[in-house]
Amino acid sequence: MIRIKLLLLLATAILVPELLNSQELEFRESEEGILLMENEYPRFFYQTATKSKDGEYPRANYIHPLYGPNGEVLTEDFPEDHLHHRGIFWSWHQLYVEGKRIADPWLTENIHWEVQNISTSINENTAEIKAEVFWIPTSTENAVIKENVSITYESLEDGIYTLTFDLKFTALVDGVAIGGSEDEKGYGGFSPRFALPENVSFHSTSGKIQPQNLPVQAGPWMELKGSFDPSEIGQLGIVIMGEPENLPSYQGWILRSSKSMQNMAFPGKEAIEIKKGKSLNFRNQILVHSGLSTDEIETYYKEFRNQ
Repeated sequence: MIRIKLLLLLATAILVPELLNSQELEFRESEEGILLMENEYPRFFYQTATKSKDGEYPRANYIHPLYGPNGEVLTEDFPEDHLHHRGIFWSWHQLYVEGKRIADPWLTENIHWEVQNISTSINENTAEIKAEVFWIPTSTENAVIKENVSITYESLEDGIYTLTFDLKFTALVDGVAIGGSEDEKGYGGFSPRFALPENVSFHSTSGKIQPQNLPVQAGPWMELKGSFDPSEIGQLGIVIMGEPENLPSYQGWILRSSKSMQNMAFPGKEAIEIKKGKSLNFRNQILVHSGLSTDEIETYYKEFRNQ
């Protein structure tokens, strides 16, 4: 009988080899947020509850940790040099309502976020989280922006996966405007904070990119390459993808080789209005890989853009 069972198992593996390589995805929910597991490896955690450090820098609605292929932590939360930085987040310094500046969401000052109506779904090698997030200034205690969040994980090949962010911001009151830092850097928007290795380097469509203090003009994606996993001999690549031509007043890439975030900066220091009932939409993607060439990354970028 045992021999028959072994033969049946072997026959099944030969006839349906994908069963041996199937990706088992599972969401695990807690009071703090939602963790995605893949074959018992953690992939990312979405923070839904408000989190703070000794009551300071309260934040919610971001990804931390993002994990590498072997479960290594790739992002940072409450880093000592910038305690307001938080994993993979998206925010701006300036938030106006009816011409009055009421909060600094980037620094998490005078505002909090309520994550509601959360749903999850899994379909073969993809897993998605959807939520509504309400931006509530301390001064009003009434939501001024409703954010629709969609975060989709996709396992592509062995050790290669993506995390796609589809974000929509709808003004709930009159006179809503957002703006970046009020200096020449003008940073704001989608901003991953990675734990950067000493040998990190930056690459885009035109080759190696040198970080500058001000925004760098480069391609629509940026790869960070380095020893993110000290236990591995090879280098890991993390690619940030975006749609720069769809961003209002796009400034370029804010790149930092240590102690900071990376940012596709928009709209700069001049705030832009979102009229009541109207929305601002943008998409970004994180691609984690080991050993992809520039041409291969470009192929994945075209898939992200549905080209």
